[in-house]
Amino acid sequence: MDLFVLFPVVPVVVLLGVMLLVAFTRKGSVATIAMTARRIKLHTAAPPDMVYTWLTQHCPTGYSVEDHDAARGIVILSSRPTAFTWGFFYPAVIHAEARVDLGIKSKLFQYGPLVTRAHRKLAPALASLTQGHIEGD
Repeated sequence: MDLFVLFPVVPVVVLLGVMLLVAFTRKGSVATIAMTARRIKLHTAAPPDMVYTWLTQHCPTGYSVEDHDAARGIVILSSRPTAFTWGFFYPAVIHAEARVDLGIKSKLFQYGPLVTRAHRKLAPALASLTQGHIEGD
């Protein structure tokens, strides 16, 4: 096998490795992760402080709490990178009127149906955790 055939593969593999390292090490913060235009609304009968406690202390399996701010009612959840995504941050804003807005933002960059699928996967888990329902369902 000729080395010149493999030469273009090396930079691609190195670039993918660096991007995966960035996705694994990137941390979300209430100060840096803002609510996104893509959002799912959850409604619950529970008081906002109870919903905040549930989200920060009983995060669904496969997700972790990156940061939270009780004064503003914001919780940043995250998922790890997978074979097809770079992982996501999920800003959740808890409103006084028994509503939670759930957004999604890729840890690196991601577009398309995989983002929608990841977003729709977390929403029912949070709805059951908060004893609520997804708007429109």
